[in-house]
Amino acid sequence: MNILKGTIVSIKQSESLMLVFMDVEGELFNSLLLEGDKNHFEVGMNVHLLFKETEVTLATTSSALSERNAFCSKITNIENGKILSNITLDFLGNDINAIITKGALHGLKCKVGDEFLWVVKANEVTLQPE
Repeated sequence: MNILKGTIVSIKQSESLMLVFMDVEGELFNSLLLEGDKNHFEVGMNVHLLFKETEVTLATTSSALSERNAFCSKITNIENGKILSNITLDFLGNDINAIITKGALHGLKCKVGDEFLWVVKANEVTLQPE
């Protein structure tokens, strides 16, 4: 599980949905939540952002995406299994892990030290009060 610390800077609400914006060391993250969520969130609250390794997508740094949670980071480690690879990226001193297929790893020509774009959809980011 990937875990980052952030602070809620804005909340937009529409019917049963909440779009929460968090500052993580100067980078803006989004989380799309159901309003009926039992946790109460407010601007200024410190939270942990949690998202699974399988929800992190990699792309080349020149890729154009619609996702707002897209950040460039260097690959610090690659662990290969028979089918899947676990890629570790350095995001502001935090390890972000992405699990992708070995075929995707070879297709992207990922190597330790390369800079890649990593992406996580807003609806895959869960918030937890600190």
